[in-house]
Amino acid sequence: MLSAVIISPNRDLQAQLDETLRESPDVSICKSLGEYPPPDVLKRLMRVWAPDIVFISIEQQDAVENINHQLKTDFPTVLRVGLSVDEDPVALRAALRWGMAELLTPPFARAPLAAVVSDLKHERELNPVAISTQNHFCAFVPAKGGVGASTIAASAARALGSVPDMSVLLADFDLYSGVGGFLFNVEHEFNMSDAASMSKTLDEDTWERLIHKSDDIDLLLSSGPTAAIDQPIRETELGRIIDFAHRNYSVVCADLPDSFDDRSLSILREATRIFIVTTPELPALRVARLKAMTLQKLDWADKAALVVNRVTRSMELSLQEIEQTVGLPLFSTFPSEYADVTRAARTGSGAPKLAAAAREFASKLLNKKFEKKRSRFIERFAVVPAAYSFK
Repeated sequence: MLSAVIISPNRDLQAQLDETLRESPDVSICKSLGEYPPPDVLKRLMRVWAPDIVFISIEQQDAVENINHQLKTDFPTVLRVGLSVDEDPVALRAALRWGMAELLTPPFARAPLAAVVSDLKHERELNPVAISTQNHFCAFVPAKGGVGASTIAASAARALGSVPDMSVLLADFDLYSGVGGFLFNVEHEFNMSDAASMSKTLDEDTWERLIHKSDDIDLLLSSGPTAAIDQPIRETELGRIIDFAHRNYSVVCADLPDSFDDRSLSILREATRIFIVTTPELPALRVARLKAMTLQKLDWADKAALVVNRVTRSMELSLQEIEQTVGLPLFSTFPSEYADVTRAARTGSGAPKLAAAAREFASKLLNKKFEKKRSRFIERFAVVPAAYSFK
């Protein structure tokens, strides 16, 4: 079925088309606008709904010129169909000049409209819609349970959220053992299972209810074992959640369970970066190696990298040896700070001693340098340099 958006300040024209299309088994209207949207609203609308067709009434040609140009530039695979109150030669020439697929005029009889829809459907089959996504969909995969992958994902999300003009989602896909809510010390009435059940009708308002906002990032929390058992998430539902998040955020941090089940593989398939999180201990490194081999077998090794957590100066293996053992390039490291992480979890705040490593991770991911905040003169005396500290 084709999804469609109608843009028409002419309410009568809009109502006639809406009524006729709702009788069609091949078209679903996801949104009708009674005015020409500004560029930012149109962009958000297209990312939220990802329609196959946009019907545009062409009465105000200057406004339509801008909308048509934006659609051609930013969403070139979306089919554009013009609407006119009558068969005006000027309107027809304008629709041809703008490269619209059709120009429709009332009355919108069912049979002629069905023929047009059939042609559009054939065109869509030949050229599937492709709404461009943002650049970063990061999957954090623990080598095994307990290596701190959720803590790393949360720290990375916090660092990314501090970047200006960056929209960040932390999605807890560990349906049975997710700790995202615990790490931020929040509870929310909606969770991943609710998102799955509403996935067919996801829009801005629905999404705003599903997520919990924490400082500069959005949280989509884990279902928990009870909800995960009572409301198992289908792969198609998961796909809709991933597509929606991918289109609407600059960065998505997906916190995954330690098992490669069907849900995890669906997420890894769509991820732009896969981070295997491990600790320096041999059992964790062995499992990390097995997962790296699985990613190689699936041809996903080129987007995979290693994150080593709980790094200390007294490790038995060097970072280079860890890299060679696992068989993936090292992306970043995080220090061993149990006490700091525990204190942070109690308050739902970020772990201060992981902040520098998280900023470095975010800087490398975005390929940009973070501006270091300049301290006031008096603050320079707040910390005693290590060389002069008491032992």
